[in-house]
This record gives sequence, structure tokens and C-alpha cells, in this order.
Amino acid sequence: MSMLNSVDIVPELKRGSTHALHAVHDLYYSSLRTFAIGLLGDIPAAEDIVTEVFVTLWRKHGDFETLPNIKAFLYISTRNACINYAKKAQRDSLLKTGLSNYQSADHEEFVLNEMIRAEVLQQIYDAIEALPSQCKRVFKMCYIEGLNNYEIAGKFKISVNTVKNHKVRALGLLRLKFLQL
Repeated sequence: MSMLNSVDIVPELKRGSTHALHAVHDLYYSSLRTFAIGLLGDIPAAEDIVTEVFVTLWRKHGDFETLPNIKAFLYISTRNACINYAKKAQRDSLLKTGLSNYQSADHEEFVLNEMIRAEVLQQIYDAIEALPSQCKRVFKMCYIEGLNNYEIAGKFKISVNTVKNHKVRALGLLRLKFLQL
């Protein structure tokens, strides 16, 4: 986040501070992007929608009293824009799958689950990025890229035991981080 703390963001945003807008963007962009991708399954469209939602936030920057109001506005606006995009895409025969989620009786539950999923994934990504550098690289190679201990050891020119130690340390630090939440 930028130099502003969460208490200062709303008054600064109301005054038209672009620093406050950047702080809100830093807080919510990744989660909103993941949320929109989960709803649409289309990364470029999701990114465009989230960018447009922030443009709308800027146009209405004086309308918000609290950070939770801003967060609610961002998620509701993103959801509505995704629904509108999907409906238009269906009309234009560009989107064949995924729209049943928007038309079912379970739509609200689906949206809520995608919102929670986006926020949890963001917390996981943030926790991984906060790991010590070598642990982070080993963790990503193992759990994201799918490499085995021998392949990782070869890439870093370290022993397999060292790879195992980095994995154990990374998992322990992540477990500790999430137990604190």
C-alpha cells in the first residue's frame, strides 16, 4: 500500500487525492481481479472490468464514508459489470459457458463463494511472497510449478535435503501465518 494508512484513505479520497485512489487500488485490485476472473473465466475482460470499476470509483470519490463502503461498492460494481459483460457476450454468441451460474437460483451463493475465494487466494499469494527468498523460490517451484525435490536441487545446485528443509520451513511459516488470522 502507499504511504497512507487505512484510516487516512477515505478522507483523502473524498478530497480527491490520487494517492488515496492508488492506496485503494493497492488494497483491492488483486482480489477484485481474481473475483472477476472467477465469474467470467476471461482474464483480459476481467482486468478491463476491474479497471473500469476503479474509474467509476474515482468519479464518485466524494460519495464514500468508510473503507467497508468502498469495498462493498467495488465488489458489487465488479459483479454487476461481469454479469452485464456475460449477458452481452451471450447475446453476441461470444460466450457459450459459465452463464448458467448467473441465471441459476444459486447465483448469490456462487458470487459470494467467488468473492471469498478471491480474497483467500490473495491472502495466500501475499503470504507466499512474504516468505524468505530461497524458501519462496523452492516453494513456488515445488507447489506451483510442480517440480520434484531432485529437479529443484539441480536448478539451485543444492542438496535434496536442503530443498526439503526449505519446503518444511516455508510450510511452517505459512501455517503460522494462517493460524494468526
